[in-house]
Amino acid sequence: MDERSVRVTGFVPMRQLLQGIDVVVSSGGAGTVLAALGSALPMVLLPMGLDKPLNAERAAALGTAALVDSPEQVGDGVAKVLRNASFTTAAADAARQITTMNPADQVLSQLLELMP
Repeated sequence: MDERSVRVTGFVPMRQLLQGIDVVVSSGGAGTVLAALGSALPMVLLPMGLDKPLNAERAAALGTAALVDSPEQVGDGVAKVLRNASFTTAAADAARQITTMNPADQVLSQLLELMP
């Protein structure tokens, strides 16, 4: 097995985990999707419950993710994303858009100012 293929480890901060990878495979949780988008990484998503189907649908609509319906389809999804540069281009576009957004603390301050 290629040593870069799979690594099993304990907790790793998301920012560190996303360094040096080409595609994120996830169930579509909001934190992972946003971290991948902020890091300009395309995704393969297998949404499972809660908000994950909506997150996956939105990521696919942006062109940043391929959706799969079963674990058996993940390999084909990864191959599709790696073969098609449009996923990486869309992820880079999303990352650029994210950098233009106001930081969360600024948005909170603005919202608090609007409260009576």
